[in-house]
Amino acid sequence: MDNNLLGFAYKYPFSKEAKEVVEQNGNSINVKYLSSSAKHIENAITNGLDYKEISINSIKLDYLMTYLYSRMILSAIKRVDLIKLYSNAESKRSSDALVSSDNSEIIKIAAQLNIKLTEPFYRKRDFNEISELAISFTDYVANAPNKPKFELVNQKLSGGMVIINKNDIVRVIEHAIAKEISKGLPIKSSELPKEVIEYSKTLRFRVATIKTESKPGKKSEAWIEKLLQTPIADVRHRTVNMILAPYLVNTKGLEVEQATKIINDYIEKCKELDPNTKITERYIEYQCNYAKKRGLKPLSIERAKELLGSAIEIEENSGR
Repeated sequence: MDNNLLGFAYKYPFSKEAKEVVEQNGNSINVKYLSSSAKHIENAITNGLDYKEISINSIKLDYLMTYLYSRMILSAIKRVDLIKLYSNAESKRSSDALVSSDNSEIIKIAAQLNIKLTEPFYRKRDFNEISELAISFTDYVANAPNKPKFELVNQKLSGGMVIINKNDIVRVIEHAIAKEISKGLPIKSSELPKEVIEYSKTLRFRVATIKTESKPGKKSEAWIEKLLQTPIADVRHRTVNMILAPYLVNTKGLEVEQATKIINDYIEKCKELDPNTKITERYIEYQCNYAKKRGLKPLSIERAKELLGSAIEIEENSGR
């Protein structure tokens, strides 16, 4: 196998080169990759993934196969929140590899993501020494991170192009990589090997755990405050109706307008895991008004564990 091809594929497992390598080595299900992929996913969603330069080809190939199996396992589980977190972790790893690459490699990866990069409107003797690249306005807007630093008002614009330094363009590409990795996921069950589907049934991943302490004999809603800091991808309607709205307007005594804003901000964070929701600010306001009118109380922590069991884990420790 071409070492250069494998090395490139190892850095960018979503690339055309990676698909070529996998097609040469993924003819049958290998049990060892099922196990390693489960650990890989767990590490990705809890700690993120670090890019490490290695010279051993067998390890590079194992990583590529683990990436392939991870996509199949995530598809079998059908957890959009896990897919989102995993895609972000893999894209961050690849962007870390991209930072230390030359401009030619950055442009090559961008092209595979349908992003056209060019050198700015000035030239230097060595193209790879150019510290800035130009990206079209359209591609920039579609992929720039939602952070103040990347707002258009803070960028250098020229002739319909955004002129941006190397490190920042990599962050823009990182967002495009995440979209590329999550593309086509989840894979249809009919297209997944039976071994993968059966193995996935033995797995249980948690996106987050809420740990809270309560004193014996004393009711505490501290876990709800922590829930408001922990986005979820599932059961969001009932979380709003049965926990957040009653808690904010009746337990905390907030005005409906204040409670609505807090919950709406929370839902916006949840949409980063899974944007598919019919919860609107108007709906939230209605639920807050309804909870206030009826004097509703939030679910107990025991009932909340049942409701949120598939989305988040709540651990309650008794204080002394």
